[in-house]
Amino acid sequence: MTTSRLDKMQRAIADFRRELAETKAGDLDCLELERQIQGLVNGLGRELMVEVLKRADEDAPMVSYEGETWGNRRVTKGTYTTLFGDVALDRSTYQKAGGGRVVIPLEKRLGIVEKRYTPRVARILSRAVALMTAEEAEGMLAEAGVAAVSKSSLHRVPHAIAARYEQRREQINNELRESDDVPDAAVTVQVSMDGVMVPQDGEHAKPRGRKTEAPEAPRHEQRYGAVGGPSPADNDNAEGRAWHEGCVGTVSFWDADGEHLRTLYVARMPESGKGTVADELEDELRAALERRPDLRVCFAADGNPAQWQRLEGIGVRLSLTMQAMPNWLLDFFHCATYLGDAAKAAEPDEAKARVLAADWCTQMKELDDGATRVLKAMRYKRDQLPAGTRRDVIEKSINFIAGQAKHGRLHYAQARREHRPIGTGVVEAAAKTVVNVRMKRAGARYSQHGGQTIMTFRAAVLSGRFDSLMSTIERSYVQAVPAAA
Repeated sequence: MTTSRLDKMQRAIADFRRELAETKAGDLDCLELERQIQGLVNGLGRELMVEVLKRADEDAPMVSYEGETWGNRRVTKGTYTTLFGDVALDRSTYQKAGGGRVVIPLEKRLGIVEKRYTPRVARILSRAVALMTAEEAEGMLAEAGVAAVSKSSLHRVPHAIAARYEQRREQINNELRESDDVPDAAVTVQVSMDGVMVPQDGEHAKPRGRKTEAPEAPRHEQRYGAVGGPSPADNDNAEGRAWHEGCVGTVSFWDADGEHLRTLYVARMPESGKGTVADELEDELRAALERRPDLRVCFAADGNPAQWQRLEGIGVRLSLTMQAMPNWLLDFFHCATYLGDAAKAAEPDEAKARVLAADWCTQMKELDDGATRVLKAMRYKRDQLPAGTRRDVIEKSINFIAGQAKHGRLHYAQARREHRPIGTGVVEAAAKTVVNVRMKRAGARYSQHGGQTIMTFRAAVLSGRFDSLMSTIERSYVQAVPAAA
């Protein structure tokens, strides 16, 4: 910092202290005083960040980058968004012989994100969109007085970072798993997945925020190419908002007393077959078992056949490659729903129906042969009824329960003895906390990548991996640009 700038800062602090001393104690406005102090601090921060940026600059006539020599050095103006506000300075740019793109050493050396934002700011913006809308984040950051940015930046920067993540998603996720740990007290790991409806832009939805009929592709697509696979919304013939089923998955750890310890979250926008969530769940489970092969493995879901097909595929591969013997369990709430429907059909009297349903649920939970007993009782009740709606309801419940029993998914008594969870409350809650709370706002609709950006960062926050994820991505922006010999 130059002497003149330092003198200016010192005078500003002296003026603040003088005005403070002249103000009566009863007239102090704490809100305004804090804003003034923060303004002084941010002013100092901007001055120091200019020094940081200049220190990372290069003045050699040529530099080496990507194995080639870049020359044609020029000095150009640059503006960067820091935690303390925007700063402008002169910086060196280099270009290869013949023209083309330029390289700016200070940006590569400091890991400036998307040619403008410091890593700290980019991290704040990404966390913000995981927690709230861009409009809410804009107001919150402005009130906090740090990293004050526009709503467009709150869309653009996280989208670009998420696109960079998608390019190396498997590699980055593997790095995160290698640095993660299984809770010491864990004895059980439960794997679940569930569908969740997401509001999307329909195939014929009018472009929002673009002023031309043929707008350019978003910046993240210009730099990283198209992100992700096709969306069901691409072919739904919808004019505006279209609902499609995304997917959430959880890997949760439980102690010997059946107490929940930790959950890892996976979430993806709608895609055919939900294969990405299943693949990531399998990778998470394998990583956990490599550290703790003694863990009891449990798979739990509702009655959706497609979800069970995915989970059973994971279980079969694990049993072949890691000698893990998984347990399967239908979410007890879904089981109880079918039992309740059958009881109501068997007993028109509401009180008797409640007693019968409770008895069947108790048998199912407490007896090793509970499913056999309940199915026998349900068939007896069915046979007492003539053909009609009530008999059909019981028949439907029998078919569902019998099908689940055939696949070995009703061993609730054993699970309770082993203090294993018998429900899918964790993944049901994940659908709400990862998707519903954040994304189902009045009028909200998302592009495939826009929605995935939110899901990616929100799942990372809830999994306790956000800082590790951002550190890994931020390192990919840092590159060496030495002066050429």
